[in-house]
Amino acid sequence: MHSIIQENLSSLPEVLIAIGFLLTFVAFVVSDILWLRIFTIVAKIAMAVAALLPENGPMWLSFFGNVLLIVVNLIHSTLLILEKHRSSLSDEESILKAKAFPKMDRVFVKRLFKAASWVELEQGETLLFEGECPDRLFLLLEGKAFVSVRHRRVGELGSGQFAGEMSFLTMEKAGATVTTKERTKCLVWERSDLEKLYCKDKDLQAVLMAAIGMDLVTKILMQNTRATKFA
Repeated sequence: MHSIIQENLSSLPEVLIAIGFLLTFVAFVVSDILWLRIFTIVAKIAMAVAALLPENGPMWLSFFGNVLLIVVNLIHSTLLILEKHRSSLSDEESILKAKAFPKMDRVFVKRLFKAASWVELEQGETLLFEGECPDRLFLLLEGKAFVSVRHRRVGELGSGQFAGEMSFLTMEKAGATVTTKERTKCLVWERSDLEKLYCKDKDLQAVLMAAIGMDLVTKILMQNTRATKFA
């Protein structure tokens, strides 16, 4: 019996190390950064315990190295949890997230929305003028807007769609005029504010560009459908 117990104890460090490596692998597979850190913490705990159990005595360097990583990941996990708690969205923000940023993490959405301001426009107000270079990007929440080229209506924008995104991407003059069809509420970003935000968070820029890209694809498909219908 004593030999069986001793044999099991001697194999325990190997089992813990195997568990640690497995959890580390899982950590780098998950997409959520908080879960990545949680799996990493558990993996390092297993490895830290394993470092105390070798027959030749504790491996202190390995133990303290794993403890250090546990502390670092605990700190970052705590900060992430606090930020997620502070990143609750209002009803209006939740609607826009679902329509314009469905796959975007709520923390990033909150950062992006904080850089914008809410604007309510009456019917007939112009968001963009054809031939002018706008310095603002619009995202519609409520209402609709006409898109006109050379005084001819060519499209319509609704909730969850951007206005001015092409000029925002290319830094060129607007190719169309956008005028509210009815009372409209939207989020507005100043180009200068977004550029400052990009300097602090490059990931946020990539996510916003992806959302704008999806919106452009949707508009192109709608335009092609409309053209086919009236062909």
